[in-house]
Amino acid sequence: MGGLPFDPGRREVYAPDELFAGFEPKRPATFGDTPDFACYRWFVATGRGTPMDADHAVQRAVHDAHVTFDLGGVISGRRVVAIMGGHQVPRDSDDYRRVAELARDLARREMLVCTGGGPGAMEAAHVGASLASHPVGALDDTIDRLADAPRMPHLQGIVESNGQVDPWLVEEAGEWFAPAWRASREIRDPVPTLSIPTWHYGHEPTTPFATHIAKLFQNSVREDGLITIARQGLVFTRGSAGTLQEVFQDATQNYYARYPEHFSPMVFLDRDYWSRVLPVRPLLDALFATAGDAVRARAEALLLVTDDIAEAAEHLDRFSATRSNLER
Repeated sequence: MGGLPFDPGRREVYAPDELFAGFEPKRPATFGDTPDFACYRWFVATGRGTPMDADHAVQRAVHDAHVTFDLGGVISGRRVVAIMGGHQVPRDSDDYRRVAELARDLARREMLVCTGGGPGAMEAAHVGASLASHPVGALDDTIDRLADAPRMPHLQGIVESNGQVDPWLVEEAGEWFAPAWRASREIRDPVPTLSIPTWHYGHEPTTPFATHIAKLFQNSVREDGLITIARQGLVFTRGSAGTLQEVFQDATQNYYARYPEHFSPMVFLDRDYWSRVLPVRPLLDALFATAGDAVRARAEALLLVTDDIAEAAEHLDRFSATRSNLER
């Protein structure tokens, strides 16, 4: 594959126009020509999450360290709230629209919406937040356009372990990505949002609706960092194993918070889902009951399970977050 498809020494997060340079919506196969896809191919060919060469491991780590430090500048002075949820949420679903509406509300309250940068609920969050300064109907129009390609195709085999590409899956990826690319490029003055995706899940197209993209190679750094910077709180929407992992990563950080004021809100949107389908709330109540008095009191005040978007936004808006050590 030749030289490195990225600069290990770059010292800033990415913009969508940079990652997806060369993509032409009328020619979906050009998705495979983008810098983003080239990085994914390199990541796969060099061992995925377990690099086979020490130099490759160092190059990844240096890149991620520099991007992470610039991330500190992006969040400086901002109230960062993260929205977590399933990557398979269809664009034409009620869940997708609810996440977008919630994100729009949070952005209008001057919070910086942040996600893992992938499809589904993550994309919905950036769609809603980016249109926070636009008329109400703009969100409906955008979702209607995206619904022309409602479900992300199964793209797991888009790149083989030797770096070879499946051209048919590249075309499918480009066809699904194209409506989002068109719609995102047509938004005038989008409200800034932040995504922290990873090439570990590079077969899932990163949403172009995020204005700032801190894309990393190391998924563990990305997962922990995303939760850590969301000092204003996290919203958990419907998801499965990945979202559940994030729930307990956040719970662990809150449980072992060095100071009680470092405990940040945990909001679960969809009472039935989080109380019956995945009964997280009873387990969290039992967990925090074993904590010290101060942490237990914070948990009682800051955990919320609700069906009401406005209640979720107001709960987060009332919170006074402490400053992240990453801020510059």
